[in-house]
Amino acid sequence: MVGLSWYEANTMIIVNPLNQDIVKLPPLEDFDEDFCGITFTSAPTSSDCVVLAFYTNIAKDYIYFYKWHPGEDDWTIIYDNESPFSAAAITNPVFFQGELYCLGESRELGVLNPIEETWRVLDKPKPVYLEDDVPFRGTQNCYMLELGGDLLSVFKYNYSDYNICIFKLDTVKMEWIPVKDLIGWILFLDPRSSFAKPSLHKSWSNKILFTSFQSGATKEFVSYNMEKKKYDTDFCDTKKPFDCVWLEPNMSKKCL
Repeated sequence: MVGLSWYEANTMIIVNPLNQDIVKLPPLEDFDEDFCGITFTSAPTSSDCVVLAFYTNIAKDYIYFYKWHPGEDDWTIIYDNESPFSAAAITNPVFFQGELYCLGESRELGVLNPIEETWRVLDKPKPVYLEDDVPFRGTQNCYMLELGGDLLSVFKYNYSDYNICIFKLDTVKMEWIPVKDLIGWILFLDPRSSFAKPSLHKSWSNKILFTSFQSGATKEFVSYNMEKKKYDTDFCDTKKPFDCVWLEPNMSKKCL
């Protein structure tokens, strides 16, 4: 997992909480409140891993991308230019089919090719409209992730009792296709990182875990049942779990 360094400004670290390994990333001088996200092209332990990070200026009309290889002393800027793209503030980019996909506030997609060092905002898919024919715009309630080779976007909007909308990207027609269920899968959705995993037990199949669900003045850790179309508070005393992560320990090895 990636976190801010507690002893050096503008510096992030990669941490394995199971064996306590820490990799310090070089300082990113432009790191500020307009930082949009960071991701890996492969596992951080892989020799071909590349770390990609991006941010926008305050006016959101200029975008910057950086890359870093393990062992390098500094970040390398690979793209900085004007771009009419308003990144969704609370979602992380996804490395998908060799490119970095970034979700915009209206479900538009921006794509970085780290090899060619090019950035493009796609004409398709078009924004998805709600019942009132108003395009959804949100910065707090949108997520993007990969599931079984597909790119998914998940939006939670507050117009109809916090309904959940899930869409799959049709990469041929380049349009968002509604997803009705997640049979055999469970989603872990967090603003910093989201995952889809095969469900190991039927009781957790077709569910979504939200780590920070806003309910009035409080935040809760809740699950959403896609079949029943309802929320469940399955966890006791989990108010305001600000720092949730998904861990998959290898139980055949000694972790600590």
